[in-house]
Amino acid sequence: MGTLLAILAAAALAIELSSMTFYLLAVAAALAAGSVVAWIGAPAGWALATVALGAVAGLPVAHRVRVRLSRATPESVRLADPDAGHVVRVESVAPDGLRVAYRDTSWAGRLADEYRDITVSSGDLMTIVAREGNDLRLAPVGAQAAAHAADPDLGHLVRVESVTPDGLRVTYRDSSRPGRLANECRDIAVSSGDLMTIVGRDGPDLLLAPVPAQAATRP
Repeated sequence: MGTLLAILAAAALAIELSSMTFYLLAVAAALAAGSVVAWIGAPAGWALATVALGAVAGLPVAHRVRVRLSRATPESVRLADPDAGHVVRVESVAPDGLRVAYRDTSWAGRLADEYRDITVSSGDLMTIVAREGNDLRLAPVGAQAAAHAADPDLGHLVRVESVTPDGLRVTYRDSSRPGRLANECRDIAVSSGDLMTIVGRDGPDLLLAPVPAQAATRP
């Protein structure tokens, strides 16, 4: 019995490693516990009861872990769809959808399903929640996103070209731009090649802050 349960545990673990469901991991752990009980000489009924109890206890835990790890965050959404989160302005409203200004061109768009009942007018600000082909899926813009619309540079990543006593030179939009650290970040050390994020502008200078580690993985 112990050997059979161990083989089943190994099989469940192998399938789990290729599927990453987390449920099979709980099953494999329960089977492994049952095999240990069988190997120490306990009756087969005890071993099977251990497997059952282990599965009952482990599967809800596996479900919570799976839900937590798969829950979308703003950063994960942006990494999966680089258009998500950008703010656009409505140019016109038609029965078959919207026309919005985005990336200096006119795009087709429509409201995301959960916002179909809201009223939209020309000039309104919307935020992109997804993209399907050439169609943008849109939602009402929040106050924070409206601030991004006022300054479209906010949130973009730049790479430091050089560091001088007067400030920084960074690569942004395929050109070299002057920049400096935002007041709250003045004490950090910056080197050539570092990634920074734009948090504001002061005349021609870009105000910069360190990039979070996860955002630094973006291309």
